Amino acid sequence: MNKAFGVQVTVSTQGTQETKVAPVVVVAKDDQDAAIIAAEAAGAGAQAETLRELTEEEVTEHGLDLREHGSVKGLPMLNL
Repeated sequence: MNKAFGVQVTVSTQGTQETKVAPVVVVAKDDQDAAIIAAEAAGAGAQAETLRELTEEEVTEHGLDLREHGSVKGLPMLNL
């Protein structure tokens, strides 16, 4: 059965030292699967770290369907 996870994705821009970090939620089998899915979705140079499994309330809040293995949703982030 799939679960939902909060994942932090870090993308390094090729040729620069600049990195961008983005929070996402992922539907996956386990925490390692979630990290792999998120990194692949972000593209080359991306690394992902699974932070935690989401609660049922959070799954509903983000509109996730646990039947959709591999779905990824970006979360809003503050950019000052």
